[in-house]
Amino acid sequence: MRGGSLALAVICAAGMGWAEEVIFDPAPVIDCLDQGATHACIGAGVDPCVRRVGASTVTIEACLKAEFTYWQMLADRAYAALQDWDSRIDADTEFRDPQPPRRVAALERTQSAWLAYRDAHCAYQMARWHGGSGAGGAYYRCMMELTGAYALQLQPDIWRE
Repeated sequence: MRGGSLALAVICAAGMGWAEEVIFDPAPVIDCLDQGATHACIGAGVDPCVRRVGASTVTIEACLKAEFTYWQMLADRAYAALQDWDSRIDADTEFRDPQPPRRVAALERTQSAWLAYRDAHCAYQMARWHGGSGAGGAYYRCMMELTGAYALQLQPDIWRE
């Protein structure tokens, strides 16, 4: 399944008693990545998402959250592929060397530390907006940017699958 086949719908409260449907299309992100820009493409889907509904604090936050969700899906896919690959390497090297470094254990420690950093850093970004309407947007922008960079670090061509 190619990353472009995913479209996310997010329902967000946009006032008292009504909601807007925000549809996130990853095509702008994928087009940017296909041109080789990689990290500069993180966030490329937010503006088109906002333009489809109309700019508001709620819409911006929903679009940031939707693109974050897209990058999280790619990061999860890349992590699973690495776990599978590293499990096979660990099994193969254990046969030849009973005390080799364990790749899966190292990957799991890395993932755990990275998630703790990301979550703490983005909570801090949100805290900087305490009491402001941009707190959620700051949080999801941070989550999107860090998760996108991590997904590309785990597997630089992950969107092509």
